[in-house]
Amino acid sequence: ANIRENSPQPTSDIKFIFVNQESGERLELDAHKLILSFGSEVFMAQFFGSFKEDRNIIPVEDVSFEAFKIFLGVLYNKKVSLCHLSFKIMAELYYLADKYLMAEMQEMIIKNVSSRKMVSGKLIEAAKVAEENAHMEKLSEAIIKICSDFVKDYSQSVLEIVHSEEAGSDRFLVLHRLLGKSSKIISNMCGNCKHNPCLDGNLVTVKNYVQNSNVKHIPSPLAVRQSGVKTCYAVVKVTHDDDCLLIGHYCPRNSTVTVVPLSEFKYNCK
Repeated sequence: ANIRENSPQPTSDIKFIFVNQESGERLELDAHKLILSFGSEVFMAQFFGSFKEDRNIIPVEDVSFEAFKIFLGVLYNKKVSLCHLSFKIMAELYYLADKYLMAEMQEMIIKNVSSRKMVSGKLIEAAKVAEENAHMEKLSEAIIKICSDFVKDYSQSVLEIVHSEEAGSDRFLVLHRLLGKSSKIISNMCGNCKHNPCLDGNLVTVKNYVQNSNVKHIPSPLAVRQSGVKTCYAVVKVTHDDDCLLIGHYCPRNSTVTVVPLSEFKYNCK
Protein backbone atom coordinates (compact mmCIF):
# COMPACT_ATOMS: atom_id res chain seq x y z
CA ALA A 1 0.00 0.00 0.00
CA ASN A 2 2.94 2.34 0.66
CA ILE A 3 4.90 1.49 -2.47
CA ARG A 4 4.19 4.87 -4.07
CA GLU A 5 5.47 6.86 -1.06
CA ASN A 6 8.35 4.60 -0.03
CA SER A 7 9.78 3.25 -3.29
CA PRO A 8 12.97 4.80 -4.74
CA GLN A 9 12.31 7.72 -7.08
CA PRO A 10 13.53 5.93 -10.29
CA THR A 11 10.86 3.22 -9.98
CA SER A 12 8.01 5.66 -10.67
CA ASP A 13 7.32 6.31 -14.34
CA ILE A 14 4.57 8.93 -14.23
CA LYS A 15 4.34 12.28 -12.43
CA PHE A 16 1.23 14.37 -11.81
CA ILE A 17 1.79 18.11 -11.36
CA PHE A 18 -0.42 20.64 -9.57
CA VAL A 19 0.13 24.41 -9.76
CA ASN A 20 -1.64 26.81 -7.44
CA GLN A 21 -2.99 29.57 -9.71
CA GLU A 22 -2.79 32.18 -6.95
CA SER A 23 0.54 31.45 -5.28
CA GLY A 24 2.26 29.64 -8.13
CA GLU A 25 3.22 26.83 -5.74
CA ARG A 26 3.99 23.58 -7.57
CA LEU A 27 3.22 20.18 -6.04
CA GLU A 28 3.98 16.74 -7.48
CA LEU A 29 2.73 13.18 -7.05
CA ASP A 30 4.74 10.25 -8.40
CA ALA A 31 3.10 7.00 -9.44
CA HIS A 32 3.47 3.82 -11.50
CA LYS A 33 1.57 3.44 -14.77
CA LEU A 34 1.12 -0.31 -14.37
CA ILE A 35 -0.43 -0.06 -10.90
CA LEU A 36 -2.78 2.73 -11.99
CA SER A 37 -3.78 0.67 -15.02
CA PHE A 38 -4.72 -2.33 -12.87
CA GLY A 39 -7.10 -0.06 -10.93
CA SER A 40 -8.75 1.72 -13.86
CA GLU A 41 -9.41 0.74 -17.46
CA VAL A 42 -9.15 4.42 -18.35
CA PHE A 43 -5.55 4.53 -17.13
CA MET A 44 -4.93 1.26 -18.99
CA ALA A 45 -6.07 2.84 -22.25
CA GLN A 46 -4.21 6.06 -21.48
CA PHE A 47 -0.86 4.42 -20.77
CA PHE A 48 -0.95 1.18 -22.78
CA GLY A 49 -3.71 1.59 -25.37
CA SER A 50 -3.52 2.28 -29.10
CA PHE A 51 -3.39 6.02 -28.47
CA LYS A 52 -1.31 5.86 -25.31
CA GLU A 53 -0.05 8.92 -23.47
CA ASP A 54 3.50 9.80 -24.47
CA ARG A 55 4.09 12.25 -21.65
CA ASN A 56 5.53 11.15 -18.32
CA ILE A 57 4.58 14.42 -16.67
CA ILE A 58 0.87 15.20 -16.61
CA PRO A 59 -0.59 18.49 -15.30
CA VAL A 60 -3.80 18.12 -13.28
CA GLU A 61 -6.14 21.10 -13.28
CA ASP A 62 -9.62 19.71 -12.61
CA VAL A 63 -9.16 18.57 -8.98
CA SER A 64 -7.09 19.54 -5.96
CA PHE A 65 -3.78 18.03 -4.93
CA GLU A 66 -5.39 16.72 -1.71
CA ALA A 67 -8.20 14.90 -3.53
CA PHE A 68 -5.91 13.36 -6.15
CA LYS A 69 -3.50 12.14 -3.48
CA ILE A 70 -6.35 10.32 -1.72
CA PHE A 71 -7.51 8.96 -5.07
CA LEU A 72 -4.06 7.52 -5.78
CA GLY A 73 -4.08 5.97 -2.32
CA VAL A 74 -7.24 4.06 -3.25
CA LEU A 75 -5.62 2.80 -6.46
CA TYR A 76 -2.62 1.61 -4.43
CA ASN A 77 -5.00 -0.32 -2.13
CA LYS A 78 -4.21 1.96 0.78
CA LYS A 79 -6.75 2.07 3.60
CA VAL A 80 -8.56 5.37 3.21
CA SER A 81 -11.01 6.75 5.77
CA LEU A 82 -13.70 8.93 4.20
CA CYS A 83 -15.53 9.78 7.41
CA HIS A 84 -13.73 13.03 8.21
CA LEU A 85 -13.27 14.34 4.67
CA SER A 86 -15.07 17.53 3.69
CA PHE A 87 -18.00 17.42 1.29
CA LYS A 88 -15.86 19.30 -1.24
CA ILE A 89 -13.15 16.63 -1.19
CA MET A 90 -15.80 13.90 -1.37
CA ALA A 91 -17.24 15.55 -4.47
CA GLU A 92 -13.80 15.69 -6.09
CA LEU A 93 -13.25 12.01 -5.31
CA TYR A 94 -16.64 11.13 -6.79
CA TYR A 95 -15.74 13.09 -9.91
CA LEU A 96 -12.44 11.21 -10.23
CA ALA A 97 -14.17 7.85 -9.70
CA ASP A 98 -16.62 8.77 -12.45
CA LYS A 99 -13.86 10.00 -14.78
CA TYR A 100 -11.81 6.83 -14.34
CA LEU A 101 -14.82 4.46 -14.39
CA MET A 102 -14.43 3.20 -10.83
CA ALA A 103 -18.02 2.28 -9.95
CA GLU A 104 -17.18 0.61 -6.63
CA MET A 105 -15.49 3.77 -5.40
CA GLN A 106 -18.53 5.81 -6.42
CA GLU A 107 -20.79 3.48 -4.44
CA MET A 108 -18.47 3.70 -1.44
CA ILE A 109 -18.64 7.50 -1.52
CA ILE A 110 -22.45 7.57 -1.83
CA LYS A 111 -22.75 5.10 1.05
CA ASN A 112 -20.48 7.22 3.23
CA VAL A 113 -22.28 10.48 2.43
CA SER A 114 -25.72 8.93 2.97
CA SER A 115 -24.71 7.62 6.39
CA ARG A 116 -23.45 10.97 7.65
CA LYS A 117 -25.26 12.86 10.38
CA MET A 118 -25.50 16.51 9.38
CA VAL A 119 -24.50 19.19 11.88
CA SER A 120 -25.45 22.86 11.75
CA GLY A 121 -21.91 24.06 11.05
CA LYS A 122 -21.69 22.00 7.86
CA LEU A 123 -25.19 22.58 6.47
CA ILE A 124 -24.46 25.48 4.11
CA GLU A 125 -21.14 24.00 2.97
CA ALA A 126 -22.88 20.72 2.11
CA ALA A 127 -25.73 22.48 0.29
CA LYS A 128 -23.24 24.51 -1.75
CA VAL A 129 -21.31 21.39 -2.77
CA ALA A 130 -24.59 19.73 -3.80
CA GLU A 131 -25.46 22.74 -5.97
CA GLU A 132 -22.03 22.95 -7.59
CA ASN A 133 -22.11 19.25 -8.42
CA ALA A 134 -25.73 18.92 -9.52
CA HIS A 135 -24.49 17.20 -12.70
CA MET A 136 -23.38 14.29 -10.50
CA GLU A 137 -26.96 13.47 -9.61
CA LYS A 138 -26.48 10.58 -7.18
CA LEU A 139 -23.96 12.47 -5.08
CA SER A 140 -25.93 15.71 -5.13
CA GLU A 141 -29.16 13.93 -4.16
CA ALA A 142 -27.43 12.07 -1.32
CA ILE A 143 -26.12 15.34 0.12
CA ILE A 144 -29.49 17.11 -0.26
CA LYS A 145 -31.17 14.15 1.47
CA ILE A 146 -29.08 14.40 4.64
CA CYS A 147 -29.47 18.19 4.58
CA SER A 148 -33.25 17.80 4.32
CA ASP A 149 -33.27 15.33 7.20
CA PHE A 150 -31.49 17.95 9.31
CA VAL A 151 -33.98 20.65 8.26
CA LYS A 152 -36.88 18.34 9.19
CA ASP A 153 -35.50 17.24 12.55
CA TYR A 154 -33.77 20.41 13.77
CA SER A 155 -35.95 23.33 12.70
CA GLN A 156 -34.80 25.52 15.58
CA SER A 157 -31.15 25.11 14.59
CA VAL A 158 -32.06 25.98 11.00
CA LEU A 159 -33.76 29.19 12.15
CA GLU A 160 -30.63 30.11 14.11
CA ILE A 161 -28.51 29.58 10.99
CA VAL A 162 -30.88 31.75 8.93
CA HIS A 163 -30.67 34.58 11.48
CA SER A 164 -26.87 34.33 11.63
CA GLU A 165 -26.37 34.83 7.90
CA GLU A 166 -26.44 38.22 6.18
CA ALA A 167 -29.57 38.58 4.06
CA GLY A 168 -28.73 38.48 0.37
CA SER A 169 -25.25 37.02 0.86
CA ASP A 170 -24.13 34.00 -1.15
CA ARG A 171 -24.41 31.74 1.91
CA PHE A 172 -27.88 33.06 2.69
CA LEU A 173 -29.05 32.37 -0.87
CA VAL A 174 -27.61 28.84 -0.79
CA LEU A 175 -29.51 28.21 2.44
CA HIS A 176 -32.68 29.70 0.96
CA ARG A 177 -32.53 27.37 -2.05
CA LEU A 178 -31.82 24.40 0.22
CA LEU A 179 -34.93 25.15 2.29
CA GLY A 180 -36.99 25.21 -0.89
CA LYS A 181 -35.67 21.81 -1.97
CA SER A 182 -36.09 20.39 1.53
CA SER A 183 -39.68 21.60 1.73
CA LYS A 184 -40.50 19.75 -1.48
CA ILE A 185 -38.79 16.56 -0.29
CA ILE A 186 -40.48 16.66 3.11
CA SER A 187 -43.93 17.33 1.60
CA ASN A 188 -43.57 14.24 -0.61
CA MET A 189 -42.39 12.08 2.28
CA CYS A 190 -44.51 9.08 3.26
CA GLY A 191 -46.37 9.72 6.49
CA ASN A 192 -45.68 6.18 7.74
CA CYS A 193 -42.08 5.26 6.86
CA LYS A 194 -40.92 8.91 6.66
CA HIS A 195 -39.06 8.26 3.41
CA ASN A 196 -39.22 9.58 -0.11
CA PRO A 197 -39.76 7.45 -2.09
CA CYS A 198 -42.02 5.37 0.16
CA LEU A 199 -40.58 2.11 1.54
CA ASP A 200 -43.85 0.17 1.44
CA GLY A 201 -43.02 -3.54 1.13
CA ASN A 202 -39.32 -3.01 1.90
CA LEU A 203 -37.60 -4.78 4.77
CA VAL A 204 -37.11 -2.77 7.94
CA THR A 205 -33.42 -2.20 8.70
CA VAL A 206 -31.49 -0.33 11.37
CA LYS A 207 -30.69 2.33 8.77
CA ASN A 208 -34.28 2.96 7.61
CA TYR A 209 -35.94 2.24 10.98
CA VAL A 210 -38.76 4.63 11.93
CA GLN A 211 -40.40 4.46 15.34
CA ASN A 212 -44.21 4.17 15.50
CA SER A 213 -44.49 3.11 11.86
CA ASN A 214 -46.89 0.44 10.63
CA VAL A 215 -45.09 -2.76 9.65
CA LYS A 216 -46.05 -6.25 8.52
CA HIS A 217 -44.54 -9.37 10.05
CA ILE A 218 -43.04 -11.99 7.75
CA PRO A 219 -43.24 -15.47 9.35
CA SER A 220 -39.78 -16.81 10.12
CA PRO A 221 -39.64 -19.46 7.33
CA LEU A 222 -40.23 -16.71 4.77
CA ALA A 223 -37.93 -14.17 6.37
CA VAL A 224 -35.16 -12.82 4.19
CA ARG A 225 -31.98 -13.03 6.20
CA GLN A 226 -29.31 -10.38 5.62
CA SER A 227 -26.07 -12.27 5.22
CA GLY A 228 -23.14 -10.78 7.09
CA VAL A 229 -25.30 -8.23 8.94
CA LYS A 230 -25.56 -8.36 12.72
CA THR A 231 -29.12 -9.29 13.69
CA CYS A 232 -31.14 -6.46 15.19
CA TYR A 233 -34.53 -7.02 16.82
CA ALA A 234 -37.85 -5.24 16.57
CA VAL A 235 -40.18 -4.28 19.41
CA VAL A 236 -43.74 -4.18 18.08
CA LYS A 237 -47.26 -3.67 19.37
CA VAL A 238 -49.85 -5.95 17.74
CA THR A 239 -53.16 -4.19 17.06
CA HIS A 240 -56.64 -5.74 17.15
CA ASP A 241 -56.41 -6.26 13.38
CA ASP A 242 -53.15 -8.20 13.82
CA ASP A 243 -51.24 -5.32 12.29
CA CYS A 244 -47.94 -4.34 13.87
CA LEU A 245 -46.85 -0.96 15.18
CA LEU A 246 -43.07 -0.56 15.30
CA ILE A 247 -42.16 0.99 18.65
CA GLY A 248 -38.50 0.13 19.12
CA HIS A 249 -35.43 -1.83 18.08
CA TYR A 250 -32.22 -3.02 19.67
CA CYS A 251 -29.14 -5.17 18.97
CA PRO A 252 -28.42 -7.46 21.96
CA ARG A 253 -24.84 -8.34 22.80
CA ASN A 254 -25.70 -11.93 23.61
CA SER A 255 -27.69 -14.48 21.63
CA THR A 256 -29.69 -15.90 24.56
CA VAL A 257 -32.62 -13.52 24.05
CA THR A 258 -35.39 -15.05 21.94
CA VAL A 259 -37.26 -12.33 20.09
CA VAL A 260 -38.29 -11.62 16.50
CA PRO A 261 -35.52 -10.32 14.19
CA LEU A 262 -36.02 -6.83 12.79
CA SER A 263 -35.39 -8.27 9.32
CA GLU A 264 -38.68 -10.20 9.57
CA PHE A 265 -40.69 -6.99 9.17
CA LYS A 266 -41.67 -4.99 6.11
CA TYR A 267 -43.10 -1.50 5.99
CA ASN A 268 -46.88 -1.47 5.58
CA CYS A 269 -47.60 2.02 4.25
CA LYS A 270 -50.52 1.55 1.84
